[in-house]
Amino acid sequence: MEKLFFDTEKDGFYGTYYINPKESHCAMIGMFGDDPNDYMAKCGAKWLHKNGVNVLCMKDYSHVNYPLERIETAIQWLKNNGNKKIGIVGMSTTGMDALVAASFFSDITLTFALTPSDFIWQGFEQGNKDGCKEWPIPGASTLSWKGQPLAYMPFVYEHPIYWQKVEEETKGSGDIERSTCLFIDSEKAREHTEEEMIKVENIKGSLFLVGADDDSFWGATRSIVKSYGMRTC
Repeated sequence: MEKLFFDTEKDGFYGTYYINPKESHCAMIGMFGDDPNDYMAKCGAKWLHKNGVNVLCMKDYSHVNYPLERIETAIQWLKNNGNKKIGIVGMSTTGMDALVAASFFSDITLTFALTPSDFIWQGFEQGNKDGCKEWPIPGASTLSWKGQPLAYMPFVYEHPIYWQKVEEETKGSGDIERSTCLFIDSEKAREHTEEEMIKVENIKGSLFLVGADDDSFWGATRSIVKSYGMRTC
């Protein structure tokens, strides 16, 4: 696949543009995987190419005050380079990111959010810290706008209890995708504020949300049914 690479310092966003071999004037921003050049991103780009669009894969794994301005800059680049229609797709945390971006930027007229939440979560990091593979960042949101963190739902558990709860629930495997306590317990701790809810009413064009009733992670179907009133599969 023919590609163009973008660097945050030079271009204002980090990403890879996968050019459709057949000329297209439409593009999808794909928020797949942990990096725009990893296996999941490449597979997503190939699939979207079959559906007749260019693909701009974005986002590194960071979920700490990720600036929405980077998506805004990417949208402008896509428009300046022949794309007349722009969509966005994300899954899990980036499904949340896709919804927020679409609620901010009216140039996005097709939005796919796979297992999203209907609110913004506290920022978190992954790696290795005090024997923990993931930990919440105090005072940080997953997303920011104009240098300020967006209002967010805080995790009820702080570091290192956050990861200890995952280990406890998953019998020491650390398989966070089989751990629901971080999310269920946090939502039980307090009501959501209006500010941290995603303004889905601002999204333009078509919106598709996908969830599963047997979700073993954070119960995205609750968000889809509760806030969007949509049927899940």
